Amino acid sequence: MNRQYIISFLLLLILTLSGCEQLKPDRNSYKKDLNINITKIEFEPDYKHFKLNVELNDTLTALLLSTNADSIHFKTEEFLKGNIYNPKTQPQLESYENLRLKEITQLKLDALFLVDLTLDSTAISQQYRIIKDLKRLFALDHLHVAFMKNGGVTPTMIASEYVLNNYFKSEPKGKYLYRAISSKIDEFKNDSSEYVGNVKDSIHANTVTSAQKIMFVFSDGKVYDHNKPIDPKHFELQYQITKKIDTTQTFPIFYFNLKEQTERIDQENKDAQNFLMAICQKSGGKYINAFNQQLSLNDILHLFRKNYIDNIFTYVNPDYKIYRGIERKLQIACYSGDSLIASDYIYYNVGSIYNPIIVNGSTTLQIILQGCFIGIITILILYLIFQLILPCISYWLFKKKYVTRYNGQNMSYNGMLIEQSCYFCKAPFKEGDEIVVKCKHVLHKSCWDENEYQCPEYGRHCKKGRHYYNSKNLFDPRNASFYLSWIIAGAFAGLIAWINFTANVHHSENLLLVKFIYLIWGIEPNSPSITSLIEEYESNLLFLPFYGLNIGFFLTLSLSILTSHGRWLWKRILQIILRSMIGGLLSYLSFFIGCVISITLNLKDNSFLIDWIPWMLSGLFIATAVTYGTDIKLKRALIGATISIIFGLGSMYLWSFSFNSQIDTREYLLLSYMIYCIGFAISVAATSPKSERYFLRVEGPIKETDIALYKWMKSSNRPKRILIGKSVNCDLQMTWDITSPIAPEQAEIKMINGYLYLTALEEGILFNKKPLKTNNKKKLYHGTKFVIGKTIFTYLEKDVSIR
Repeated sequence: MNRQYIISFLLLLILTLSGCEQLKPDRNSYKKDLNINITKIEFEPDYKHFKLNVELNDTLTALLLSTNADSIHFKTEEFLKGNIYNPKTQPQLESYENLRLKEITQLKLDALFLVDLTLDSTAISQQYRIIKDLKRLFALDHLHVAFMKNGGVTPTMIASEYVLNNYFKSEPKGKYLYRAISSKIDEFKNDSSEYVGNVKDSIHANTVTSAQKIMFVFSDGKVYDHNKPIDPKHFELQYQITKKIDTTQTFPIFYFNLKEQTERIDQENKDAQNFLMAICQKSGGKYINAFNQQLSLNDILHLFRKNYIDNIFTYVNPDYKIYRGIERKLQIACYSGDSLIASDYIYYNVGSIYNPIIVNGSTTLQIILQGCFIGIITILILYLIFQLILPCISYWLFKKKYVTRYNGQNMSYNGMLIEQSCYFCKAPFKEGDEIVVKCKHVLHKSCWDENEYQCPEYGRHCKKGRHYYNSKNLFDPRNASFYLSWIIAGAFAGLIAWINFTANVHHSENLLLVKFIYLIWGIEPNSPSITSLIEEYESNLLFLPFYGLNIGFFLTLSLSILTSHGRWLWKRILQIILRSMIGGLLSYLSFFIGCVISITLNLKDNSFLIDWIPWMLSGLFIATAVTYGTDIKLKRALIGATISIIFGLGSMYLWSFSFNSQIDTREYLLLSYMIYCIGFAISVAATSPKSERYFLRVEGPIKETDIALYKWMKSSNRPKRILIGKSVNCDLQMTWDITSPIAPEQAEIKMINGYLYLTALEEGILFNKKPLKTNNKKKLYHGTKFVIGKTIFTYLEKDVSIR
């Protein structure tokens, strides 16, 4: 069957019976006429193409198939939230088609037209034109005609050219309408016509016998003359027809009333009209007044009990168009020439800010590889800045301010009178010698370098005489800022967290937050409304807990490597893993709580009133996990974590400025990760002990003295340990306490991974007023006290500015 047969048949029927005036569409715009109704949008997996399910009413469809169809055209426009129009991202209409045509071609339809030749020549010509056009469109074995004339009805015939050219002639003698309808019902339902009998043995027999039978009756409905029935069996036939009507819609009857509206209808014929309406309704057909009603396609389609999509509009997206979950408005307008005749629009959103959809863009693997390259380059740049550039600038400023040439006696520099000899080598200065005037202990530049870039009295009497810079080895770790290791750790944490997030932020079905949305809105998981609801929250909120999980786990992992210390490697590893898991879980819960608050308040977008809550909670939890049990004071670390909220919110909102741009922002998300992690690391590091001048104050039976431990520990000729006791082998021999029971080797202070620990070698040590068991090790913090005999030892860090 030709794909246009059914639709053309119905449209031509409308055109012929209704007249052209009824087909002029209302030119009101936007949802008033409802000639267009967009019902659904569907994307292909690659999002390059998408389709719209669009309903076009018969009026508009007729115009599209008419001879003036070239003047009808569609214009599609897409707007972002706030009616932002971007010409570079507009989808292009590739094609549109009436999908019902494809579906209907699979239907099997067998139609009989019962034509009334007793009417005037105008009505006969009208019926002739319909049959003539239908004959041109439909296969002969599916189009049948029979004629009412001379008080009877002809046999059923194929609508051949001969029949059309020779049978449509007026026969103005009486007709028996009910008799003709009754006989054709029997004939068509029982396949008893000569035509059907002949084709039962043909190859089309199965098609004909299984087809949907429909009878169309054309007449003026006249069955009375002078208040008397024209047919002697009028009432008997009415009863028979009523009995024969099949209410299962297997044989619907459509009746077209061709009676002129100006003609007066007497009561009897009006009763007949009501009877014809009733049989049409009960059979599943329709009663149509041809002068003011139309037959729609759905009147036929409902017989097949199928729901058909009206039209499919296929669009193609430009390459690199990006969907980030921002609400979009897609609008279709239909124009006749320059005049708008119909329009409709649909709102939709796909993708998310964390998982954008990019048409023909880079794959996830490509983005991760690009991000790794950007991340490593960023880390390398940070390393070079803090290891080479900033120390070099600082040293240049140091030399400009404190290094000069000796010009003879009575020389003063920076308001300081210069001694005549070097404080380190004691040799007299010669005119032109390069000297360092960092403090009052002036010395040769060469002596300054030899003494590891500090004055000889640094630590005991001089508070300023130091500026370490190894010009012979620029990659000396001591050249770099104290914060370098923390910055690199934070940067690596941000990079790894971003990789894991980007690789896994594709599926939301199993997210805990989705289940919470089901619960709070009382919606079943398979409910049709859940899809749109998830799309609304997906763009900004749905992946935030997973975002927090990545930040928490990898940032805690990275920073714990710097802060966790222990004697046994496996113990340190377990401790780091445990801290990381706790930090990740608590950070996940922090952002989950923030999302729950937003969903409860029906906030689908980010809001500063809520956003600071998860960042604050996450920062506090991570700081606690990182610093618990370390030499970093928890109270100070929490202050640093609170400060890090600025980095978190700042990185998020700075990144959000690119949401509307047509560039791939996943690398910007990487920078957001790294900015926050580096900022957090610096905030916590600012509270970490970083003393370069640490002492052990001794008081009791001896004059109060500060012993510079850092000199012992920095000496390249001695092990990084100090023995305390009465033995001559001890570094700190307690000869001043004769009466106390002090062991030959009572205690040991040892540097482990950059931190000092006190170990009791024998009993008799009070550590923070409590006995310290043998072989127990305690980390020394600023202000830590321990007692051996009658001597009080206090560990001091004199150059730590934050405590």
